[in-house]
Amino acid sequence: MLVNLLRSPLTATAGVLATLAMLAIPLRQLTSAAPPPPAAPALPSAATATTPAVLRLKLLTPARTIRLTTESGTVLLDLTNVAAGEAELDASLPLGDDTLDLLLEADLGDSPADTAVFLTVMPDAREAQTRYTIGSGTLTAPLRYTWHDHH
Repeated sequence: MLVNLLRSPLTATAGVLATLAMLAIPLRQLTSAAPPPPAAPALPSAATATTPAVLRLKLLTPARTIRLTTESGTVLLDLTNVAAGEAELDASLPLGDDTLDLLLEADLGDSPADTAVFLTVMPDAREAQTRYTIGSGTLTAPLRYTWHDHH
């Protein structure tokens, strides 16, 4: 009787259905389960991320020294005996939160007449911005650059 039961079409159908039920679990995971979330790319921290940029320095009169440092103390420019006129230099700037704070120190010599130092910052993918300081002798000026909606 057991042999006849194993050969019956009903048993064969039940066997096929049981096999399909066992396959249905993995197939459901392949076809309708939500895909795993993509791995997030590792982003550099704001403290270490830098943006390539061009710095344009414009002096109305010659300067003995020009020094430009970041808020953290990184020296971007350290020039001596700088002629009047414009110069462009490449730099890597720490643009955390779309803000850049720089400290400009300039020794403009012994002339008592006021003059100006202009610094234009041109970071990649952001508009150029210019800040300046006016004075004579030794100048120390904080310069703040801020960008919004640069995307």
